[in-house]
Amino acid sequence: MDVNNAIYETHGHRWWDENATFDFTSLRYCVNPVRYGYFSRVLGRHPAPRNRVLDLGCGGGFLSESFASDGFVVSGIDPAAASIRAAASHAAAAGLLIDYRVGRGESLPFPHGAFDVVACCDVLEHVDDVGQVLSEASRTLAPGGVFLFDTVNRTWRSRFALITVWQDWGLGGLREPNVHVWEKFITPAELSGQLGARGLHLVEMRGISPRNPFAMAWAFYGVRRGRVRNEALAPALGLHESSDLGVSYMGMALRRT
Repeated sequence: MDVNNAIYETHGHRWWDENATFDFTSLRYCVNPVRYGYFSRVLGRHPAPRNRVLDLGCGGGFLSESFASDGFVVSGIDPAAASIRAAASHAAAAGLLIDYRVGRGESLPFPHGAFDVVACCDVLEHVDDVGQVLSEASRTLAPGGVFLFDTVNRTWRSRFALITVWQDWGLGGLREPNVHVWEKFITPAELSGQLGARGLHLVEMRGISPRNPFAMAWAFYGVRRGRVRNEALAPALGLHESSDLGVSYMGMALRRT
């Protein structure tokens, strides 16, 4: 079963819309701050000498703008032209210089060793050939460069949270089929093997989890009733970095020299 990636073309103009569905606003206000906080700490331990970053599968540019705001030289690439237009428009309005391009992770239009950091977030569970995307990420990383990622584990918990609740029950808001496909989710062991086969040495993995699952469930009720929105989402959902890899997890690997 294929993932319905067409939604990022159809709805790509809504990434920065304050009235967008929960799919977009939760990424912006809840998930991106957690993962960028982790990435910032990782790069403090493994600094990129020339600060060249590729946001592979950048969508509307949430992560790209976080990097650019911290002084990195950022390129972003995504197959959805509508998402790239939204990303470029918002970056220009914010005064951020980001090189956005339409393209696919399986065939990156960049030379070998072009980047010191490649970030690949909310991507691997959406592509048909994970190995090819990782090969391209490795190819475009300079020796010793940092590969950053987040993706979704293939567990009964992720099936319930992201397929049953988020998708089948319509919590995410898009109401379109196959936004996620459980069989496309990737276990940490599978990803570790894929990384190692492509010259990327896994250093660590960390989870993204709610501090209190019951409070999160109550927050979901507030979202459905329209009482919890935008900036209020982060404290309500309580997502944070954790040791629990059972649903969503992130991590880093180093390109072998």
